[in-house]
Amino acid sequence: MFDVFTILQDHGMLFLMGQYPNGPLGGVLCTLLISLLAVVLSFPLGVLVGLARLSPWRGLRWAAACWVYTLRGIPLMMVVFWTYFCVPLLIGQNISGFSTMLCTLVIYESAYIAEIVRGGIQALPQGQYEASRALGMSYLKTLRLVILPQALFNALPSLVSQLV
Repeated sequence: MFDVFTILQDHGMLFLMGQYPNGPLGGVLCTLLISLLAVVLSFPLGVLVGLARLSPWRGLRWAAACWVYTLRGIPLMMVVFWTYFCVPLLIGQNISGFSTMLCTLVIYESAYIAEIVRGGIQALPQGQYEASRALGMSYLKTLRLVILPQALFNALPSLVSQLV
């Protein structure tokens, strides 16, 4: 019979600390640390890629679209596999499992965050852009002071859902 409580009682410390309790963090603690770092690092990258998807420059829009569509179309396990086995071959140096997972999650989540941010920006009325431009604000100042605060507020439920 499969009894979860017996398994947790017998292997609880292995679950919490991993195989090496005196060495690096393992189990749940390591997972929480990687997740927290991935959220913190992927959010700014996702915002930048989302802004690039709406850029007036065609090449930047195209590169960001390739980034987003490629990463959203590949299963996470394949990205982990490629990162773990191909990146050391490309750079000629071994990478720890922690670094592999952190880089993979940052890259993968940034594509999803980019689409959420893009949707939040496109949900704003065109009058917001026109009003800020009428006040003499530059494109970057309009994004920073008018568009992004409202767009991130609109996208907050989707962002929380994606990051949790």
